[in-house]
Amino acid sequence: MDRIRQFLKFAGKDGHKVAAVFGVSPNDCDAAVRHVRCGAPEVPVWLFASQEPWPGTASLCERVCVEPDSMQLLVEAEKVLWSRWVALSVGTWTGGRGKWPVKAAALLVPPFRALIMNRQGDFFPATIGSVARHLARTARDRSHSAWHRAKDVHRAAWLWLLGLMAQRLLWLSRRAFARGHGNRALATPDCPPAGEGVAVYRYHPRQWDWAEVDRFVQESGCRHILFLAGDAEDEIRWTGGPQTFAVSRQNGYRGWKPCLFPMAPFRTLQPEEVSRTLAPVSNAILVDRAKLAALGVPKTIAPGTAWLMLFWKAAAAGWHSYSVGATGAVRDTPDWPFEETEFVVRTLSKPGLRALGPRQPDLSRGTIATSGAGGCVPAQGGKPRVLVVSPYLPWPLSHGGAVRIWNLCRALCGRVDFTLAGFREKDDGVDYAKLREVFREVYVVDRVVKAVSDSALPLQVREHGSRSMRALIASLAPRMDLLQVEFTHMAAFRDAAPQLPAILVEHDLTFTLYQQFAAHERSRAARLEYERWLAFERRWFAGYDAVWTMSQEDRETAVREGSPAERTYLVANGVDLARFVPRDEAGTAPEIFYVGSFRHLPNILGFERLRHGIMPLVWRRYPEARLRVVAGPDPDRYWKEFLKVDYPCSMDPRIEIHRFVADLRPLYSTASVVAVPLLVSAGTNIKVMEAMACRKAVVTTPVGCHGLGLEDGRDAVIREWDAGFADAVIDLLGDPAARARIAAEARCTAECRFSWEAVAAQAWASYQAVARR
Repeated sequence: MDRIRQFLKFAGKDGHKVAAVFGVSPNDCDAAVRHVRCGAPEVPVWLFASQEPWPGTASLCERVCVEPDSMQLLVEAEKVLWSRWVALSVGTWTGGRGKWPVKAAALLVPPFRALIMNRQGDFFPATIGSVARHLARTARDRSHSAWHRAKDVHRAAWLWLLGLMAQRLLWLSRRAFARGHGNRALATPDCPPAGEGVAVYRYHPRQWDWAEVDRFVQESGCRHILFLAGDAEDEIRWTGGPQTFAVSRQNGYRGWKPCLFPMAPFRTLQPEEVSRTLAPVSNAILVDRAKLAALGVPKTIAPGTAWLMLFWKAAAAGWHSYSVGATGAVRDTPDWPFEETEFVVRTLSKPGLRALGPRQPDLSRGTIATSGAGGCVPAQGGKPRVLVVSPYLPWPLSHGGAVRIWNLCRALCGRVDFTLAGFREKDDGVDYAKLREVFREVYVVDRVVKAVSDSALPLQVREHGSRSMRALIASLAPRMDLLQVEFTHMAAFRDAAPQLPAILVEHDLTFTLYQQFAAHERSRAARLEYERWLAFERRWFAGYDAVWTMSQEDRETAVREGSPAERTYLVANGVDLARFVPRDEAGTAPEIFYVGSFRHLPNILGFERLRHGIMPLVWRRYPEARLRVVAGPDPDRYWKEFLKVDYPCSMDPRIEIHRFVADLRPLYSTASVVAVPLLVSAGTNIKVMEAMACRKAVVTTPVGCHGLGLEDGRDAVIREWDAGFADAVIDLLGDPAARARIAAEARCTAECRFSWEAVAAQAWASYQAVARR
């Protein structure tokens, strides 16, 4: 070594020591320079780089030389280093391609004392043995990586082919999965909330780097991770409860489209509306990091497959996932043949995954919605908790049943803690803020199945058979004191909570309605439907702890047909006397007013009788008279459904049809006479009481005012189905004094007998009686 030193000194090298570092990327240069400075802080560092180093790196060096041309950089380094004693030269072999002169430079600088940095950031001496071992290990790693890449490509090719096949045989893949998966729960460790805040992870919508995702999940200290696909931008604030695994922003709805399992809500959600869905795949998903770490990041090819596997395992663990309504447009969900195929192949090929099944599938079908926004009435201790189950939403007040439920519950909400579980009708919006003025919790269910096939049940009962509603009632029952089921055709939901005391609200004795249909139509089909209703109601009279009827006549009929007398109560209908107040605005022509939502067949039949049988007689005497009708939402739909004919495209121009009207009071104010020409009816008609409260003269049939105890000629004019009904209308139009007298008596009767406060007192007494039993 001394001779080498003397020779180099003779050749021009002096005794000033330096350390030479050769690097390509700023990151490699920084790591190598800091390693030298840490080991030999007294030796100055000369850096030779093909890219501009970071300022912090340059500040640690005595000299920096940057040259993009790697060969020119090697030549320049040899020239400037010849005059210095190079105590150590460091090269960076971190796996990048090209720039071989820079990588070899450390081996070519006298006196050839070199150190090499590998891709893991470790250093080894540049001896022949060490370099040989490094090259062998690199070759082995590359061959191993190439082998696994080839396996992935091979597997991807097969999955791609399967995906192409699945586009035509998707039904077969779904059937195989439905029959092949089990129902075992997934045991997971407790995952208490960990960390604070939200970390954002952005990924390519068609690429899934599971190792990078797993590293991010393990290293993040945040409570939640927001996964954004592509250029998606979102902020999800509602995070659910302690059992929530994920919340996604809805970007698709499934409608009636068949699917592997629910991957989107059934319909387009309203902004901030929330629906529990088994696998709410979206381009914005907020995930509980601790639960994700417990499940593990799936090793899949497609990101969609990874999400399907995660959601499936989370559902098997008993964790919940939700979709939150978006403010923008939402499209129909596309098919995922590749993702579904990969999911089915991976799941069914692994016994542990194949045995799993969701714990509460009927609650996770994307058909039960509530509001994620605040504003619900806070619970108050000591108040009885009543779950109201209804086939309709009680707001808006689009028909008599909604009017009754809304007003009675509003009158009682100071003493009772109400929760609502109601079906949503097609295209209906949900006013959660208004509903929560009365109901502390509101759950809305979409009916997504066709009528059940049990021919022993009435058709309307079969049409309302809902697994989601049944599961919702069962899940809410443990924290309720009483179940209140509205309408006869909902009675079978009683067995969803058999341990809970229950009340059946008979808005009408439905079998009596179909008895009238059978007598009117005289057909075998009508008779059979009446017999089905009679058997159904008789069965459920005995299945409830209390039965509410709307009139004393209905109560006596129910008791006669098997309802226990001590458990059958009169809880009548009423009218909002503060809202429906007298207000008269005379028009230029006489006006007959008819209210009847066409969703109820008797109202359509009453309108037909009014249009064809009564108004022609009225027009003979008063040709300028007008008929104003409020037919409720979608009258053409119900017309075609009930009458099996298209809605009339043209009517007499003196007939004015309104659809749903939120406030009927202005229409009542201009009416000369209110007509209720019902041929068949059951229960008590709230529209009659509303007209009386508005101080209007009513002409009705006996069945139209059934159960109200009205006196003919005093509270209303009561006529049968014949010319006498038209004559009564004509007489009232021609006798303002008689019309005013009957109208005044009608208002007086409404004030004395039909207030909701009096009805609420009847309901409260029934609650207390059931509670005592």
